[in-house]
Amino acid sequence: MSPHRLALRTVMLGRPRIVLTILLIAACLCLLDLFAGNIASSRARLEHQATIGERLGHLTVTRAGAAGSTAFEPADAKRIKAIVETVAGVAQVAPQMSVSGIASTGRRSALFHGEGISGKGSAQYGKLVPSQTNGIAISSGHARALGLRPGSSVTLIGAATDAPAAPANVEVVDVFSVGEFNSGARSLLMPFEMAQNLLDTERTERLVVTLADPKQLDTMRATLLGHLRGAGLAVDVHTWQELSPSYIHLRSASDLTFDSVAGMVFAVIAAAIAATITMNAFERRREVATLRALGMHSTGVFFMFAAEALWMAAFAVVLSLVASGLIAWVVNRAVLSYATQQALKHSPMLVELDFHRMMMTVVTVMAVALLAALAPAFKAARGEVAEGLAA
Repeated sequence: MSPHRLALRTVMLGRPRIVLTILLIAACLCLLDLFAGNIASSRARLEHQATIGERLGHLTVTRAGAAGSTAFEPADAKRIKAIVETVAGVAQVAPQMSVSGIASTGRRSALFHGEGISGKGSAQYGKLVPSQTNGIAISSGHARALGLRPGSSVTLIGAATDAPAAPANVEVVDVFSVGEFNSGARSLLMPFEMAQNLLDTERTERLVVTLADPKQLDTMRATLLGHLRGAGLAVDVHTWQELSPSYIHLRSASDLTFDSVAGMVFAVIAAAIAATITMNAFERRREVATLRALGMHSTGVFFMFAAEALWMAAFAVVLSLVASGLIAWVVNRAVLSYATQQALKHSPMLVELDFHRMMMTVVTVMAVALLAALAPAFKAARGEVAEGLAA
């Protein structure tokens, strides 16, 4: 009988030590899978907040740093928009303009950092009325500071370095919360033309591109950059990840945390497999000596114990995948069926599975199992036949 079949037979016998080791490895892998899913879920929420809530879009086209002015002339902005819209995979192109200044009600005043946007605002993160050209959306914090509510009037004065102040009388059409966003999130949203008027300019600061498939982020970035620079335009294309400080911080912190947890998990798995193979080899000295006496080479003994470790890891992987999928299904079903007023206001936190990390974990645990079994398997293969038969 081949060493691999002998190893599979030993594992299939279901000895308590082997079963406990498989269950321990499966529990560790299940924990790691769910933790990786939690990280993926957090990143997905942050992507939604950045691309939709903070209106960063998936890609942002800006003038190249070496091109002098930081804004596009009207002709250049129109040309860029036309080129980008012809690229397959682009869902929307919208110009944006940042504007800062003073908001005053006559009795109260406050500084604001606003955003001029084109098109409808998000119903969840500030909603503008397209037919109301003087309508703005303001954050709840600024609304409280100025004593504003939907329907209130306020005067905005833009702060431009090379243009006189141009006040604008506007009306609040929506109040939204920025508590979920980073500290640099805009506190006031206005129509794009209003932002240009406040700054007394016809230029466009940037064009925000929304993709039909966000997974093609890097590919689309290279494609747009090639089309625009090929047309002789001095531009840069940035991803939302580069423009979101919250994402950069969360990604570095989550990667460090996951690597630490994964290191501890794999250390536990390696110790469990090494201990199990060592005890199996010690208790089966007579069996190994008999196999050697019947003609099995020492390399066969080595491969037999190494294969036992791989089989234990393989069974644990299957159990962990089933358990992770079952836990995610049960939790998600329970969360979605638990309908309360709080759940209706806020999106439920669902359990996601990061299949990329899961597959990497499978490959890693098989490698760890093999490495952990090398020393005890090598020691068992070098055992003396006579000494083993006398045990």
